[in-house]
Amino acid sequence: MAAASVLLCAPVAQADSGGAVSLSPDHAVALALAAHPVLHAAEAALSTAEASRSASSVFLYNPRVDAWGTPDGSRAELSVGQPLSVTGEGWHARSGARAAVQSADASLSRSRREVAAAVRRAYIDAAVAVGVVEVARDGSELAARLSFAVARKLEVGEASTLDLRLARLAEVQAAVRLLDARRAESHALREISAWVLVPVSGDELSMDPLSVAPDVGDDGTTRADLSASAAALDAARAGLRRARAAVLPAVTVGVAAAVEDGASFIGPSVGATLPLFDRNQTGRARARGGVQVAEGRLASLQARVEAERQTSSVRITEAEAAADAVASADLDEARAALASIESGVLAGEIDLSTAVLLQSQVLDGQAAVVMLSGLVAEARIDRLLALDHDALLGGTP
Repeated sequence: MAAASVLLCAPVAQADSGGAVSLSPDHAVALALAAHPVLHAAEAALSTAEASRSASSVFLYNPRVDAWGTPDGSRAELSVGQPLSVTGEGWHARSGARAAVQSADASLSRSRREVAAAVRRAYIDAAVAVGVVEVARDGSELAARLSFAVARKLEVGEASTLDLRLARLAEVQAAVRLLDARRAESHALREISAWVLVPVSGDELSMDPLSVAPDVGDDGTTRADLSASAAALDAARAGLRRARAAVLPAVTVGVAAAVEDGASFIGPSVGATLPLFDRNQTGRARARGGVQVAEGRLASLQARVEAERQTSSVRITEAEAAADAVASADLDEARAALASIESGVLAGEIDLSTAVLLQSQVLDGQAAVVMLSGLVAEARIDRLLALDHDALLGGTP
């Protein structure tokens, strides 16, 4: 019959044509990128790295000033010295600081894309949840109308008590479906609100999940997290070279002046610590461990990145094929199917048990298409994040 012909081509839930979308996907991303604490933490890490680089840009150590004198002023001494590394410790420190800045900058870039992807996923989840609620509401309203109609038919002897019981059970099932969809919608709206830092309601969103995920080609640029990990390894290696150079302590070079019984003396001064016991053993061991950790993290990330690219490629290929099924969904046909089920019951052409089954199949088909649309959109987001694509950041909201 007509109802069965549209079970696999149910519609994607859409907002009314006149409804305005006050929170576009790009606007949501812009709100998160402007103030989300994850990005503030990444920016703080970059500022800290830049401060460390600035602190070591000239000398590694601060100059030292020593002075003393007798109460009567007959004797006094003043010395000013600048510790200098004779083993290149300062050069390695500056090299490590530059690498740390590069790593922090790349990490911030990656964090921006990860936040943008998370916002878009949350937006997709919310749009799907709102769409499923619309489907469940239609089913609940239809079940209520059928239950009412069967009750009236029972009064005039045109329906049985069993029919009424079936109708009321179908109404209960529809209510459960609606409340469960509402629960999922509430959770999804709370998630997107947490990301954009403003309360979000369902009527503010675009009802098309596919509009949330830009459909763009591959981008062969190096991922920022790989660049950050490689720079972190460079910084760790520079730290190890610095630790090895610190086996010999810095030499303090300066000038000293003394006054004794009215006579003044001035001349150069040199000071050094003898490395008899402490030869920076702890620092070298820590630095070697840091290099090993950085190497392991880079190797792990490289494997993960390659796996993400491969799996996201397979996923997007299948998702784009499924997108054709979403495009073939027809809202009017699905509505006509539900209307024909209702009219068939009222006219006595369809028994209630068959009507309940067909109604459930059509509504499940509608919800499946909504969820399929969301899964296709999520596959696109996964691919864009695997490629570290700029399209995640969006344009002007």
